[in-house]
Amino acid sequence: MPEYDRNAVVFYVDETSDLPIWVQLRNRIAYLIRTGHYAAGEQLPSVRSLAAEASINYNTVTKAYRDLELSGLIVSLRGRGMFVQKKIAFEDDGREAADALMDSCLQQYRSCGMTFQEIRERVISLIEERESTAIKANKERREYETL
Repeated sequence: MPEYDRNAVVFYVDETSDLPIWVQLRNRIAYLIRTGHYAAGEQLPSVRSLAAEASINYNTVTKAYRDLELSGLIVSLRGRGMFVQKKIAFEDDGREAADALMDSCLQQYRSCGMTFQEIRERVISLIEERESTAIKANKERREYETL
């Protein structure tokens, strides 16, 4: 398992995403659990601390945690907080579906006559554009917060 900075921010809102914030948060926490950032039995950040850290509404975090609990990834212990489920089966974390979509995209690019190198450059360019847009949106959001 890779080493993680335990002090790193867990979640940033992607203002450019069409996904609701609670879904973005749920997906991010599920990913962090599946990749080992949060180990089985480990306590998750409190609702209040995560809401404050990510500058999102308390109810948004509550909704994401509730959905993670219903999906069996986390468990709520009354008066103690939220914990990663001790026995989790990681049969499909969504990557297989995403890989299938990527394969389809690669086939479409290839059918347009593009080489793998051209596809690689195109995909990297798209990622950089999306990342730049997300950074700008987060910067703009922070500027509004200081007003």
